Amino acid sequence: MKMMAQRLYGPKDLRWMEIDVPQLMENDVLIKVKYCGVCGTDQSIYSGESSFWEDGLIHTPMTFGHEYSGIISKVGKNVSSFKIGDRVVSDTIVSCGVCEQCKQGNFFSCLNLKAVGTINAHDGGYAEYTIMPERHVFSLPDNITFEQGALVEPVATGLWAVKMGNIKIGDNVIIIGTGAIGLGAVPFAVLSGARKVIIVGRKDFKLEIGKKFGADDAINTTKEDLYERVMELTSGKGADVVIEASGSLDMLKEAIRISNNDARISCVAFYEKPVEKLNLDSMIIRNISLLPVAGCHKMMTVVIKMMESGKVDFTPMITKIVPLKDAEKALIDLKANSAERIKTLLKI
Repeated sequence: MKMMAQRLYGPKDLRWMEIDVPQLMENDVLIKVKYCGVCGTDQSIYSGESSFWEDGLIHTPMTFGHEYSGIISKVGKNVSSFKIGDRVVSDTIVSCGVCEQCKQGNFFSCLNLKAVGTINAHDGGYAEYTIMPERHVFSLPDNITFEQGALVEPVATGLWAVKMGNIKIGDNVIIIGTGAIGLGAVPFAVLSGARKVIIVGRKDFKLEIGKKFGADDAINTTKEDLYERVMELTSGKGADVVIEASGSLDMLKEAIRISNNDARISCVAFYEKPVEKLNLDSMIIRNISLLPVAGCHKMMTVVIKMMESGKVDFTPMITKIVPLKDAEKALIDLKANSAERIKTLLKI
């Protein structure tokens, strides 16, 4: 079988081409991709700006796409949990399944880890088909659209940032960044018992969606001083938890400045270059914890249940849908400073 896919051969070298459908192994499922999100990590790798290139973690050719939904079109002989026709989403990683971490179910700590469509890549969803091991696949209920299904991964990453921040009842939580991860974190921060959840960004349109998702207040950093406004809204206390999802070095430094003693900064972004002049002394003297966050497979099922319940509709985060053949233009457009773009989906 043949399929069409977007294959990356190097920085700014994305090729729309026909390739073989990936070979199915006995524990795998073949997924016919329906929609796939375009992520900022995809863009930074495509542009060559990602530090992963310098670190030697990008191996080409490879296929982007770690935020996708689809239908199972074929199953390996050992697969027991899924059948042809099932609607699914998947993890963003592929574990080896045999190392000590995998045997304990800690798939994201696998010693032979591959990331879907990014570092040491397992080919992802910028294609008509992709394969995944059964252990990394999750059922998508019928009342969740395929478009919404493509949002499960970034929202799950936002949820993991909330969990890592260890929000306690009565905490002041500041969420910096109005992309899908930052906005996706908002309702979970609210449900964690925060006294106040404040969303921070640069575009009023996106901030309003954050408030729709449950944020108590919004701060537009192009119009207000972040430190002064946070102190005003928290009665001078500052943040107990900061979720930094913007990928801005300046905002990471601001996260430290607005933090209270004993605060936790949940850092769920890539910064594309080494962070310089970070005020570690201030963090040490005030006992502030900086917590790197990537993802966790255990969060996907929680997000799916939240979506299935209908209590939160994340659809407003989808601001554009384009065909797969236009993926390169979508990646280029992602760098543009758009007041109305949150998540672009590729329709396969």
